[in-house]
Amino acid sequence: MYVAKIDGNNVKIYDAKTGAIKRTIGVPEGAVSTEIDGDMISITTKKGRVKVYDLKTGALKRTF
Repeated sequence: MYVAKIDGNNVKIYDAKTGAIKRTIGVPEGAVSTEIDGDMISITTKKGRVKVYDLKTGALKRTF
């Protein structure tokens, strides 16, 4: 299980059991919310876009 923390223009992904940082995703537009579902994270930006990333690779999968 993972948890996310918005930190300025970055979203930090943590392992919920150990507290270790697993990945940092840069969000130049700034993030306002996140949601994790399995191995994917959706990040809503300050410009109203929703970006979906693969947590394992950090790859951007889709933008709405």
